[in-house]
Amino acid sequence: MRKILFYSLSVVSLTAFSQWTSTSILSSGEDCYSVFGKVLASDATSSALAASTDEGVTWPSSNIGVPASGLSFGATNGGTVYAYRNKSIYQSTTGNNWTAMTTTAIAATEVIKDIAVISTNSVFACTNPISGNGIKIYQLSGSNWAYKASVPTSTAPLSVCMENMNGELWIGTTSTVSIKSTNGGTTWSKANGTYSPSVWWDKYIFCMASNTTSLLMGNYGGLLLRSTNSGASWNTVYNISGTSSIGINDIYVISSNDIIVGCDSGFIYSNNGGISFSKNNLGFTYSAGVLQDQIAKVTASTNYLFAATKNGKIYRRAKTGVFTDVKDISSLNIESKVYPNPSNDYTTIEANDLMFDKNCEVKITDVLGREISTAEMKNGKANLNVNNFAKGIYTYSVYNNNSVVSKGKLVVN
Repeated sequence: MRKILFYSLSVVSLTAFSQWTSTSILSSGEDCYSVFGKVLASDATSSALAASTDEGVTWPSSNIGVPASGLSFGATNGGTVYAYRNKSIYQSTTGNNWTAMTTTAIAATEVIKDIAVISTNSVFACTNPISGNGIKIYQLSGSNWAYKASVPTSTAPLSVCMENMNGELWIGTTSTVSIKSTNGGTTWSKANGTYSPSVWWDKYIFCMASNTTSLLMGNYGGLLLRSTNSGASWNTVYNISGTSSIGINDIYVISSNDIIVGCDSGFIYSNNGGISFSKNNLGFTYSAGVLQDQIAKVTASTNYLFAATKNGKIYRRAKTGVFTDVKDISSLNIESKVYPNPSNDYTTIEANDLMFDKNCEVKITDVLGREISTAEMKNGKANLNVNNFAKGIYTYSVYNNNSVVSKGKLVVN
């Protein structure tokens, strides 16, 4: 069991362990993808595309055949990876050379939103019109993309993402939560189960993923939802916001237990198959208490985790820094500070990573381990009146969803 040392009467948990480090290779990086033993990175707004063969140490250019507007990565079918931009679809068998495919069936007034694979040679793309409502489904047939079906607007108006959810084709929408097809994209039905949000931002699904035991959805309102009964019912397993401004942007399943998630408040993860999630933003940049490194996409190689951010950076950190070290020290993975310290009046305990999190509090214990005070933490801050405390050294513990995520020392004089 590793020990945590406290310096200057405050704590930066896990500073001795793995942190996120940046390799700023793109101008506005928003996508990363692990395939063919490489990690691909693209900014999806220019022709910049790179492929790392050494797990993020170097990023050689890989943009042969890439359009000037850049690419977004879709899905992999066997030895071919598919990416898209506007109405065009590109394929590559190496991640380095890209070839435009035949997409004449897709009208110039449509834009591709995502690509998904549900079984060998069952590759699908979904589109939205440039203006108005309507979702169309296309399927790869040989080397061409053929029209498959249209989703009635009464079922869902617009698509955001598409995913293989345990062998079924699912689409995240802008107002109907999610829809699914059990017959290879021919017909579609609503897949919300008992989940019926009252505000529009909780109906807007940015991303989906599945493992052997559950389905996961992330929405614009910052909710991460989980179903263990094929979508019949959904439970919130993480809430980063409660407003319309902070979203869950990407979910990546590493294994049946290990799941990573990128969102506007940083990086969250699960090591128990999605039953619960924790946040770990060590190494990301803050300005005036606001996270600057909002994550658009996440992926993983053999030894590292990768995050593509909306401000043009690709970050990486060792897997063991999340899925081994964090377990060893009971999930103490949030930076916190206390000021003024020492104090004899009022003091503030701050954890920037929890600025958008609910269900946070701070508990104060004395040298005998007795709890003497509790304060709610709002917007990442808890304000305490210590003028009735006896002089001495106290321990503060920061709780997020009833789990201790940070500790430190407070001196009252």
